[in-house]
Amino acid sequence: MIVNIELENAEDFVFIKQLLERIKGVKSVSVKEEEEFYEDGMPKHVIDKLADYADRLEEKDMVSEEEFFKYIDDEICRLNSQK
Repeated sequence: MIVNIELENAEDFVFIKQLLERIKGVKSVSVKEEEEFYEDGMPKHVIDKLADYADRLEEKDMVSEEEFFKYIDDEICRLNSQK
């Protein structure tokens, strides 16, 4: 079972952590900082990772628009033929 506890007063965390660690069977007690989100609800860390990935892409990693749509058409035909 996973339990999330949201504390308004961060200073209480030390007490809560000690209390939870005394309970038999507790495996870990950790802190997760508030995530930052963009207005559309996307977590900022996701966009950061995508930006890092995009920066590493090279021309050899990409396909043309024509290649992409040909692949899509081929996959549609393959899936339709399985019916």
